[in-house]
Amino acid sequence: MTRKTWLVAAMLLCFSFPALAQNITVTGTVSDNTGEPLIGASVMAKGTTVGTATDIDGNYTLSVAPDAVLVFSYVGYNTQEVPVDGRSTVDVVLSENTVVLNEVVAIGYGVVKKSDATGSVAVIKPDEIEAGLATSAQDMLVGASPGVVVTTDGGSPQGSANIMIRGGASLKASNEPLIVIDGVPMERGNVAGGSNPIGLVAPENVESMTILKDASATAIYGSRASNGVIIITTKKGKSGKPQVNFSANMYINTPRKTMSMMSGNEYADFITSYYGADSDQAAALGQNGVIYNTDWQKEVLRTTVSSDYNLSVGGTAGFLPYRVAVSYTNNNGIIKTSRMDRATMGINLTPKFFDGLLQVSANVKGAYINNGYNNGDALGGAVSFNPTLPVYNPDGNAFLNYTTYTVGGALAGPDTGTTINGLASLNPASLINEFHKSAKVYQSVGNLQLDLKMPFLPELRANLNLGYDYSHGEEIDYNSPFSPAAYKAGHYVPGSDSPVVDGYSSWNKRNEERYNLLLDFYLNYNKELDAIRSNLDVTAGYSWQKFRKSGHNFSRVQEGADDAGYMRNPVKYFSAPYQLVSFFGRVNYSFMERYLLTVTVRADGTSRFSKDNRWGTFPSVALGWRIIDEDFMSGVRNTMNDLKLRLGYGVTGQQDLPDIYFPYMPIYGVSDNLNERYPIGGNNQFLVTPAAFNADLKWEETTTWNIGLDFAFLNNRISGSVDWYQRKTKDLLTYANYPAGSNLSNAGDLNLGDLQNTGLEFNLLTRPVVTRDFTWSSNINVAWNKNKITRLADGADSTTGGIGNGVNVQKHQEGFPAYSFWVYEQVYNPDGTPLEGVFVDRNGDGEITPDDKYLYHSKDPAVTLNWQNTFNYKNWDLGFSLRASIGNWVYNRNESNNAFISATSTAPLSNLLNNVYLWKSTRTTELITSDYFVRNASFLRCDNITLGYTWPELLNNQMRLRLYGAVQNPFVITKYKGLDPEVFNGIDNNIYPRPVTFSVGVVASF
Repeated sequence: MTRKTWLVAAMLLCFSFPALAQNITVTGTVSDNTGEPLIGASVMAKGTTVGTATDIDGNYTLSVAPDAVLVFSYVGYNTQEVPVDGRSTVDVVLSENTVVLNEVVAIGYGVVKKSDATGSVAVIKPDEIEAGLATSAQDMLVGASPGVVVTTDGGSPQGSANIMIRGGASLKASNEPLIVIDGVPMERGNVAGGSNPIGLVAPENVESMTILKDASATAIYGSRASNGVIIITTKKGKSGKPQVNFSANMYINTPRKTMSMMSGNEYADFITSYYGADSDQAAALGQNGVIYNTDWQKEVLRTTVSSDYNLSVGGTAGFLPYRVAVSYTNNNGIIKTSRMDRATMGINLTPKFFDGLLQVSANVKGAYINNGYNNGDALGGAVSFNPTLPVYNPDGNAFLNYTTYTVGGALAGPDTGTTINGLASLNPASLINEFHKSAKVYQSVGNLQLDLKMPFLPELRANLNLGYDYSHGEEIDYNSPFSPAAYKAGHYVPGSDSPVVDGYSSWNKRNEERYNLLLDFYLNYNKELDAIRSNLDVTAGYSWQKFRKSGHNFSRVQEGADDAGYMRNPVKYFSAPYQLVSFFGRVNYSFMERYLLTVTVRADGTSRFSKDNRWGTFPSVALGWRIIDEDFMSGVRNTMNDLKLRLGYGVTGQQDLPDIYFPYMPIYGVSDNLNERYPIGGNNQFLVTPAAFNADLKWEETTTWNIGLDFAFLNNRISGSVDWYQRKTKDLLTYANYPAGSNLSNAGDLNLGDLQNTGLEFNLLTRPVVTRDFTWSSNINVAWNKNKITRLADGADSTTGGIGNGVNVQKHQEGFPAYSFWVYEQVYNPDGTPLEGVFVDRNGDGEITPDDKYLYHSKDPAVTLNWQNTFNYKNWDLGFSLRASIGNWVYNRNESNNAFISATSTAPLSNLLNNVYLWKSTRTTELITSDYFVRNASFLRCDNITLGYTWPELLNNQMRLRLYGAVQNPFVITKYKGLDPEVFNGIDNNIYPRPVTFSVGVVASF
């Protein structure tokens, strides 16, 4: 080696000494204040990307500069910064975050520490990922908590849904939970053209949703809480500089599945081979001798692009915390002409006065919704109309050129007459394109809440809450003039005094207005009794709500078949008010922070019942035992963080009969019905009909027992709960036959039975992997529920579940689940095909009669399961959500409508399903009520898969930005052959198919 080479090597070595001297190896242990090591705690060198995570013993090793500052952090603990100062060992004890430790949950007329809650309460805090995937706040409830089953209205862009908590508690009254938005209990039901009240809140504006499940948690809301309570708290302004949040999402919606129907050529081959080439049926194929291959489902369905935008600004202006939020959603459905445009705005002000003694919360939210609807018959027509016909007659016709079956054509083919065949199906494309139905909806909810701590007694405060919930809807529908539907109905077009041709359109308009006014006042006393190591929290109050629904219906139709003019039907006005008055009280008591007691009572009075039955009293009591705090648990606290036992009992009431406001009063209404009416005034100027009434109608009451266990292990890396419950409803509000001679009507509302729900819920939240760069969070919940009618009065076993022509396939009967399928037991060939018209003679009388029908399965699932996973690697996030329903059965009406070859024997020729057994018998009531058509609709659905990337500190830490892509409803695993196995009422008939949705979005915070 030359001297020059040695010189260079020496210089490099000298230069390397300072570099080597810059870093030292630091080791240490991270633990909590009990000495328990924290597994997976993050240790970072401040201002660098150098870091690590603690091992199973809480130990770490890190190479850093001698003057580095280490940042220690762990979920649920306060972040701590510690200078190294040249040390080789740095041990740290992290203190618990008191905000997380003392997290409070809304329980109605107040809050409670989550650790002190005695009832079954679930808290959902949506993040930006969940909000970006939801077009309505209710979407974030899907799969979020065990026992909460959310069934959306298929893929309908209007976004309505059915929500059930722990099974249905009623047969006739509402089974939906009470929705409370920022302290205002919302009215159940929808205004004309509207959806449920949750649609008023944009997902990005939700701070939290609290689900109250058992009676001890819900009893404070009394009569309105038999089916649980969902409390929605929206985001509020925070102190400091204004914060701006913006999000934009774009969605591509496309049909996930279509029914497997015969093509035109397949159908023509089938008709020819079955009936013969010279048959009348074969002569009715095609148009002018040409066989078309029209996929009618494609004429009805489409792929669409939708979007939504959200902007909020929050902060403090002087003494005034504020938050203003606006959003716009454009949701285009996959069935043509269906859409929803929604604009919402919310303002929230939360100032404090007199050194914080008076807290004011003012909330106003408003929405304008413009809905467009599809013809509900079009999808059913698309799977039954003749596929050998074209959409439009190439030679034209008087029906806007739509290929149409007419009178006079018999089996000779379509368009051979001049009058629509009233027995024939209509061209599905015409039903979609020429049907016009739209709605404009205005909604607003707001309240002013004043909370005053008494200066002379700070433990006592008074709370006054004044609120309102208002909605107005205007709905219009008509068929285009000269369209096949207009011709078939024989209606005239509005505004035309002298229509030239039969077949103008009918025009219908419905205006509806709903509002409810709220006044709540309560006193709350909360005192720490240090001398006896207790806490006492007492609440007593009064609540008044007034509800009113009013509006009118208006239509124009022809006066008579031979009359060239038109007339207006009388405008039908309606108005229906009712009121609720309540007194309530609650006591929360804790001793030594481990023995917990909650006692609640509420007395409700409703104007729906007579004065003899008007008031109902609903008590509850719950006990809680924080076992983890007992001395004998000290040996396991190094692995266990929480163990609490809960026991609850309570009674809630139900009086919410849908759109029935005075069922105990003899009321007369205007009617066009010629039967059971009385003329009032000369020449039948007014026609009135008596409504059914029952003066003895009273409260439906639900008694609930709940036993629960909350637990947490390994520094809360694993936490969850187990709950068992039993709900017994007595004096069921049921629609059934009245005793003979008791009223002019044959049936009405009665208290006639008992219903029981028994269930088990399991919820598990885990973080299986926690490292510096990678985290895996996995949450799973499972719920089992069994529903059974335990008593029905004689004659009260009623049928329901209509499938057309007065035929029902469901029944309520003692000893069976509600809405069980009521069908004949099918007999099968050895090869598994059904023996047509052959059923089991179950009563052995030698003939098949309705007495041979039996109860066969239920529409409601026995088990529901949800599994959500999120993987975070540095700034990347990946997540997926799976949801299963086991034991739900569905009557496939689409199949029973399209599986009989007899439908091809006369005009119009109907298409047939490709994937089912083809019945050769004539379609009869007995055949379509066979249990063959009741199918197992259990499923496993992937709700969503998401992938995103976040830049947390853009623009000098002034901006946080996230980009994401997602696919929703990508696959469903099921044996069910229909469009979708998830059907709320258990009857698959023209349901709106759920699309596959591809979405991209951006979320930014400034």
